[in-house]
Amino acid sequence: MLSPSSLGRLLRRLHAVRSRDPVPEELRGWSWWSPPLRPRAHLGLGVGEAAIRWCPSRRDLHLRRVRGLEPQPTQAMLRGRVVHGAFRRSALDVARLHVLGRDPPGIVAELVASAGDAARAIAEEAGALGLEELAARAYTRFVFLWSGWVEETGQPPWYTEYVVDGSLLGLSPRLRVDALGVGIVVEVKLGAWRDDYPAALAGYALALEASHEIPVDYGLVLLVSRDASRIEPRPVYLGADERIAFIEARDEAIELLLSGQDPGAPSECTRGCPFARLCAPAAAPARGGEALGEALA
Repeated sequence: MLSPSSLGRLLRRLHAVRSRDPVPEELRGWSWWSPPLRPRAHLGLGVGEAAIRWCPSRRDLHLRRVRGLEPQPTQAMLRGRVVHGAFRRSALDVARLHVLGRDPPGIVAELVASAGDAARAIAEEAGALGLEELAARAYTRFVFLWSGWVEETGQPPWYTEYVVDGSLLGLSPRLRVDALGVGIVVEVKLGAWRDDYPAALAGYALALEASHEIPVDYGLVLLVSRDASRIEPRPVYLGADERIAFIEARDEAIELLLSGQDPGAPSECTRGCPFARLCAPAAAPARGGEALGEALA
């Protein structure tokens, strides 16, 4: 279970990495006005659009941004929405009861007893009727997580769905970070780990630094198992490599969109890609698993 003490243990190793490999000044978000952070164009990209290569050829970006196509949500995307909804609602509910003076055991008892009602509301908001069981399980897991945090710190949960202006970096003016702690940016992901998650975290950190001019050195991915029975925290040091990876991915996305050229279907598609029917590459076999659609949410 995530708590200040467990989070401290997770980050302790990263403190040593930071001391050996500090972030160069030119890779801090507040250096947005100069290369390499200054974007060629301001297209209002989302961090996921810029950093995460859902499609090997990035044709999904072309279809959405140039052709204006939007896919129907896949089952994996709906499951991701449900888990994010459970994360957000549980934090708000725990914070509300904490402010009202409930102690953590009382918070858990009250919210777990009403988890069914919360799950129905979460599934309905996500447009995912039929996934109430997943919603209830995820909501309950997060209630225990947040209540443990309150018990150890006496403080409410982190800010969730934190809005940050990324426009100085060519990103959306209303980026939404899943959660924001003190000096740490948090993302919730359903399914397996992806190697481009650190670059996405770095994108949010850069936006926060550009907007608020405070350093953000750490990221945390809360990996939720597909059945929401487990939550695994993965800490990330947002050093030079992660920031450069994000900048290069952002610049590549901008170049693709400015060219207006269709990159074409990839030679190999990712299984679960929501654009598969719109793209319809007849000769492109699928690869990978369902984590793609879940991560898209």
